[in-house]
Amino acid sequence: MTTVSLALVPIFLIILVGYLFQYRNFPGQVFWPLMEKVIYFVLFPCLLFHSLSTAPLRELTIAPLASVLVTTILLATGLLILLRPWLPVSGPEFTSIFQGSIRFNGFVGIAVATTLEIPSGLALSALAFATLIPLINVLCVIVLTHYTTHDSTRWSTIGAALLRNPLIIACLLGIVLNGLNLQLPSQLQQTIEILGRAALPFGLLVVGAGLDFSAMKTSVLSVVISVVFRLLLFPVMTWLICQFWELETAATQIAVLFTAIPTATSSYILARQLGGDYRLMASIITLQTIVAAVTLPLVLTILK
Repeated sequence: MTTVSLALVPIFLIILVGYLFQYRNFPGQVFWPLMEKVIYFVLFPCLLFHSLSTAPLRELTIAPLASVLVTTILLATGLLILLRPWLPVSGPEFTSIFQGSIRFNGFVGIAVATTLEIPSGLALSALAFATLIPLINVLCVIVLTHYTTHDSTRWSTIGAALLRNPLIIACLLGIVLNGLNLQLPSQLQQTIEILGRAALPFGLLVVGAGLDFSAMKTSVLSVVISVVFRLLLFPVMTWLICQFWELETAATQIAVLFTAIPTATSSYILARQLGGDYRLMASIITLQTIVAAVTLPLVLTILK
């Protein structure tokens, strides 16, 4: 339990640094919105493209783990949509609950999988990335577009948003190159890799700079729903589906892990770009990261 908790400490500390930067107005108010655009349109797409285009997907039996992950995400999405009419929250606020419930911080997942020495942990984690990232980004863009425009008939708007989304484009390109066994020139691949490495620290700093603890006070229900669903209900649901599919132990551990880790830092950036409640999203990310230090070791110990 201690090693898993320690894996989360650097992430929270970097978020705290970002908050302190913003609190001290360093390097200035104009910097953070511009940095968000760089991360959203350049750094995160480079990270996703490099991860998926170089992942050793052919070494694994893809269908069982991928099927479990897709099933779990779709069931969780359906449950959240069914609960929406019963939640006393606005459309943008619901999008933050949704993102906070189904998105995952893959960096934490890989770090934990490596620390716990799960057999084939890195390769299985890459498969989880390849399966979840495109699906989750598509679902999040649809939900954000729908619940922030308040127009259920504007499917052309949703389609256009999906086609323009740099995260989805990067995922699709990475998977296509991987599937065709193609490689970019080494210099270009290294450039993309270096840009991708910057996504995590700058993304965490931007999250910290966007923290608004007043949102946590005024939206307690939304924060609690997201934390309970993401860190407790979601992994339990995943474990039950793994038992139904009779998934092997290592794959079950990865599936549970990637549904028990805190939500992605990119949730904040996506909320900011597409009109979601980004202040609430920052509160959810921070609180989940703190609470996961306790829940994640417990979940991974109990749900093996």
